[in-house]
Amino acid sequence: MIKFTLRQLEHFSTAARLGSIAAAARALGMTPAAIAASLAKLEEVSGVTLFDRYPAQGIRLTTAGREVLEAAAGILSRGEELQAGLHGLEQRSRGHLRFGCYPALAYVFAPPILMTHGNRWPGVQLEIFETHFEEMQQLLQRAEVDLILTYDQGLDPEQFDIQPLMQVRPKVLLSARHPLAHRAALSISDLEGLPYLLVQDPGAGPGYLDLLRAAGASPEVALVTRSYELARSCVGKGLGYSLMAFQPPNPQTYHGDRVVALPLSTDLGPQEVVLAYRKGRGSEPLIKAFAQSCQEVFAVQAPPHAQLFLA
Repeated sequence: MIKFTLRQLEHFSTAARLGSIAAAARALGMTPAAIAASLAKLEEVSGVTLFDRYPAQGIRLTTAGREVLEAAAGILSRGEELQAGLHGLEQRSRGHLRFGCYPALAYVFAPPILMTHGNRWPGVQLEIFETHFEEMQQLLQRAEVDLILTYDQGLDPEQFDIQPLMQVRPKVLLSARHPLAHRAALSISDLEGLPYLLVQDPGAGPGYLDLLRAAGASPEVALVTRSYELARSCVGKGLGYSLMAFQPPNPQTYHGDRVVALPLSTDLGPQEVVLAYRKGRGSEPLIKAFAQSCQEVFAVQAPPHAQLFLA
């Protein structure tokens, strides 16, 4: 059973440093009598004399006192670390966190992120803004969201801290009934003549249509939408193909049609998925804890073809 307290060690350490009970009392906002009583109790429970006392001259550590002071310094340091950790834990355990999420990432990753973070930190209220890249960037600039989960389509590293999570490459989404659906992979030439269903998102970087054209393809755009689920449903009905990096676990669309995602043998280049927040905010407890939840989910939910960049 421990018979001394951290408070007594703090009183002892302060008195030893200042060489005076009266000075320690002033530094700690206590009375000299209270400090003297605390030191006497510490000597009683330890069974050693910590100070030699000299009337009108102050106090001086004994040999045993110097040994105890060295040990006390380590204990007090660890106590301060624990106190700081508990304070950080308290800050992470409640509050209101707002995050923006790119739609293609939201419908695959947001539910497990919300569940993982909610189970760990039930006192944190999470608010999600599902929108396109340009608007997410503006919300972050105006501090209307705390962080964003997105493809990096031109984030400014002078304004934001950017934490890479993974790199992915797009796959070809086809109806499971399509004649090409049984292939192990498809080339750009395989897609010639097939209607292309474009999911368009305003962003600084090139979209899939730009990448296809840069690779020498001339896709016939049959539909332009901002809805990934609408595009998936139209693919399921056999209205064309689309390019998407992620698919939900269920291969069926809202209408019950099955779709397949096939690798593209023509390399269109990787896309980087990142977390981003305003400069200097990454160390804030709420944001740091949420970023950790995102990393844990991506470590489990990432598709086999993704390259992970997790701390």
